[in-house]
Amino acid sequence: MKEIKLLTRRVGTYEPPDLKGYEAQGGLVALKKALAMGPESVIDEIKRAGLVGRGGAGFPTGPKWAMVAGEKQGQKYLICNAEEGEVGTFKDKVLLDGDPWLVLEGILIGAFAVGAEKTYIYINGEYDQTIELWDRLVVEARKAGLLGDDILGSKLSVDLQVVKSKGLYITGEELALISSLEMRRAASRLKPPYPTEKGLFGRPTVVNNVETLANVPVILAEGVEAYRRLGVEGEPGTRLFSLSGDVKKSGVYELEIGSGTLAEFIEEFGGGTAGGRPIKAVQPGGGTSRFLAGDSLKCKLTARAILQAGSGIGTAGVIVYEEGKSAVDIVKGLIEFYGFESCGRCAPCRIGVVRIKEIIDKVFGGEGTDEDLEQLRQIGKACVAVSTCGMGQAFPLPVLSALELFPQDFEAAIEKVSA
Repeated sequence: MKEIKLLTRRVGTYEPPDLKGYEAQGGLVALKKALAMGPESVIDEIKRAGLVGRGGAGFPTGPKWAMVAGEKQGQKYLICNAEEGEVGTFKDKVLLDGDPWLVLEGILIGAFAVGAEKTYIYINGEYDQTIELWDRLVVEARKAGLLGDDILGSKLSVDLQVVKSKGLYITGEELALISSLEMRRAASRLKPPYPTEKGLFGRPTVVNNVETLANVPVILAEGVEAYRRLGVEGEPGTRLFSLSGDVKKSGVYELEIGSGTLAEFIEEFGGGTAGGRPIKAVQPGGGTSRFLAGDSLKCKLTARAILQAGSGIGTAGVIVYEEGKSAVDIVKGLIEFYGFESCGRCAPCRIGVVRIKEIIDKVFGGEGTDEDLEQLRQIGKACVAVSTCGMGQAFPLPVLSALELFPQDFEAAIEKVSA
């Protein structure tokens, strides 16, 4: 397996916010090409490229843009979601810090395609240096005529506002993010209407992840055919994988989609497990993805293959756990985080996340029973089935999969008490 650097090829080669360093390596070629093509042609190219969201949901980008572009009257918005609050995920920060002009170019092309004059980048509140960099970047962009009126001599007029997030996991969900931008309580709501119909301030809004928008200039500059030569059928291009947990070498790696298996990725890029023991489990899509047991890692690095193996690619945040760790300890650590992150809008998540945390603490503390384990299953399934947004539907998944794959760990905790 080898890294194929499309999105990350400029990272470390110039000092942001230096624009000249970016332009010297092909920067702004895609934006100029987009302005010459026109909005409809840009959207058609993104559709043909088969780009899907890299933030977890995997929704096709071109059709999303087309929905907003179809609204001809009134204000429209584009939001770059840089919250990146998922456990085990830190790949967007590489782009935000290492090649921010690429992300900005993607924002400008997206705004041009859908007809948005106002854009936002909503950055994780813990990324202080990143926020400072983007504040300077906006100043430089305005000086260079890349923000404001008549960008690059065209009729394109776009402004960008950098927003520091409130540090809430829930604001990674697009409707909660929008609510936060409106200075309201960060909470999701039922869909429809979708943000493409009724988003920020009730207007059509595109919300795209950092990595998603970074793909856009690459597609237009390199051409759809070149882009689609990478990846597999139905999943073209590359993907940024965050690797962490019990590995010798953590990091972010850009790989051709489907170029190897999950096991090969962990061995070749992570150097194997930190303690040299066999792999017990892996979460391939961040902290809310289901566990895959150590003997189920021969699946290719594609969304389809990982789904067939029993989990999801999510944010491509690969977390490795080696043998010797109890599944009870692992899920306790995860729920310590998610247990405080519900927005409280819907009862299943608001109550369910607290009850699951209480039961896991009880089991971990040596006071659990078989009835407690059954309650974990029932509450978790209920949250997945009827919660309003992705958080409530996803946070129980590692608990449910741990109970399914490693029941002996939970039984051992209970038997230890009985003894």
